[in-house]
Amino acid sequence: MSERKLSVKNKISYGVGCICDNTLYTLSGTYLMLYLTTVAGVEPAAAGAISAVGSVWEAIVGPFFGYSSDNMISRLGKRKPFMLFAAIPVAVVTSLLFTTINAGPAVKAIYYTAMILLYWTFFSMEFVPYMSWGADLAENYYDRTSLRSYAYVFGQAGMLIGMVLPTIIVDWAMNAGRTGQQSWQLVGMFCGTCAGLALLISALTLKKGDRPKDDPEIKRLKAERRAEREAEGRQSLLSKGAAILREYFSILKLRSMRYLLMVSMLYLIANTIFSSDRVFFMTYNLGMSQKTISAIMLLITLSGIAFVPFIERLSGRFDKKNVFMLGIGLAGVLLILMRFVPTVGLKSVIAVSLFYSVANTCYWQLMPSMIYDIAEIDEIVTGESHAGSVISFQALSESVCIAIGLQALGIILSLSGFDETQPSPIEAGGVIMQPESALTWVSHSFTLIPGIFMVLVLLVMLKYPVTQEKLKKLREEKMLK
Repeated sequence: MSERKLSVKNKISYGVGCICDNTLYTLSGTYLMLYLTTVAGVEPAAAGAISAVGSVWEAIVGPFFGYSSDNMISRLGKRKPFMLFAAIPVAVVTSLLFTTINAGPAVKAIYYTAMILLYWTFFSMEFVPYMSWGADLAENYYDRTSLRSYAYVFGQAGMLIGMVLPTIIVDWAMNAGRTGQQSWQLVGMFCGTCAGLALLISALTLKKGDRPKDDPEIKRLKAERRAEREAEGRQSLLSKGAAILREYFSILKLRSMRYLLMVSMLYLIANTIFSSDRVFFMTYNLGMSQKTISAIMLLITLSGIAFVPFIERLSGRFDKKNVFMLGIGLAGVLLILMRFVPTVGLKSVIAVSLFYSVANTCYWQLMPSMIYDIAEIDEIVTGESHAGSVISFQALSESVCIAIGLQALGIILSLSGFDETQPSPIEAGGVIMQPESALTWVSHSFTLIPGIFMVLVLLVMLKYPVTQEKLKKLREEKMLK
């Protein structure tokens, strides 16, 4: 059976959608803890718990969106309706999440918990169907890596919006006479609007891989679905949950899926701790200005773009499993070594940021491509397409690990004595106000802890069984049956 190749136009349309999820992901992953503690006035452990609750909630709702998009029958297709519906709420809820309220601790906890639940609900509503659409689009082993390369490059624009521009916007707004609270609300409005627009553009311009609007089969399929529901009764939420669990147990029978889930979970814990801690480290340990922090964030973004073609080329030559292993494992070793550098300054931060950028590019460029391989293997084994469930299962594990990472960092900050009421060295005229114990653990969370988890990724990935040759062999065996 011949494999259809994707046009550049379709790859670009798909890639634009990655601006949305990367904007939302990097914004919350980089600044939410900082915003909740130092701007909204939430105690660090409570801020970590609120952030973790959001990630756990994403793990709960993601599977339903994956399952629903697999079984959706509409004139707009299977995946597109979810993306279109989420676009405007994404913009509104992101603005509200970064709106500071003047209230007591209990009311603040309720408000920000509610906002974070809505934030991750609409994130899941667009992210899981969007990622699943990629599995529908790319049929070729190499094409999957190419498609994700396009998505990753556009995703760097999302990183620019969600990771680089916030501190620039805050600095500009405060120089213009706005308060810190007003400045961060402006960040939320700007990032939410950009994310929603990118989602709309991707959904409206991408035509391939989903059911066309004028498909003559749509009316017949919808009529059959109505007849089934009338005969059996509308599927309850409980029965849908049971169906999802059955699919998950079936997917877990794949050894390759089990290993890839472990790899994903280990990396996401490392990534969450590093991403959420780095602004604390640069602000409180080194006393960097917002402009310097923005410049370093921009370096991470640009270096990520620069690494993409090299990783794609190397993956085609040496197999993406080996490139993934080497990129993340080597970055982990270097991060551990950097913790023991006697003098930490701007050059050290740049070096750590570049090590991290290599690992991050390998993960986000190659992990989705490998998940698409798993979706194909599952279809070969079961004879049915469960791409949405495979994607949502992996997203579920990511959400759980993000929750673990956020809660862990919140506990680390709290137990180490970090005081959210103390000003940064820039605000205090160069005087470091945080206790030494807090600075030590902030430093550990920037290098040592994520480095250890990345080395564990390398060790687990050694046992991952899927390669291009093995997948090709499975396809040939399927064709002979």
